[in-house]
Amino acid sequence: MLSGSSFNLKHTHKIGVDEPGQATVEFALVLPFLFLFSLTVVQIGSVANDQLALGHAARTAARAISLADVTNENASRIALDSVQNSITLNPIDINVELNEILAQVTLTYQRQINIPIIGKLFNNVTLQATTSMPRELPSETPTSS
Repeated sequence: MLSGSSFNLKHTHKIGVDEPGQATVEFALVLPFLFLFSLTVVQIGSVANDQLALGHAARTAARAISLADVTNENASRIALDSVQNSITLNPIDINVELNEILAQVTLTYQRQINIPIIGKLFNNVTLQATTSMPRELPSETPTSS
């Protein structure tokens, strides 16, 4: 059987009463990490947006080339004009490959990471988008005799 003397009711400990500044100190210690994490999430979103824009520009350039009967030199010029009209990322490396069947455009962009501390670890990220489209060359119409 338990008696009242076995419980020491005089020395009960109430949480948060003896250390009123503890939560403030903990928040001050965690705040830089939360801020760095927030910047990282924003930077990842920005890089993902650039990757999507690069893919769109590659599709636009490949489509423009696939519709025209052009040479390799003209195809590169058409791709450059199409990319410059689609996105504002600079500088972009453009590689165009043409054959009788396909028009392939590869875009490469070096994205700089701007976050303190993490930017030192990952200086640049290489983004690349490749698109191939079938060429739609005009067929020769048979001449009637």
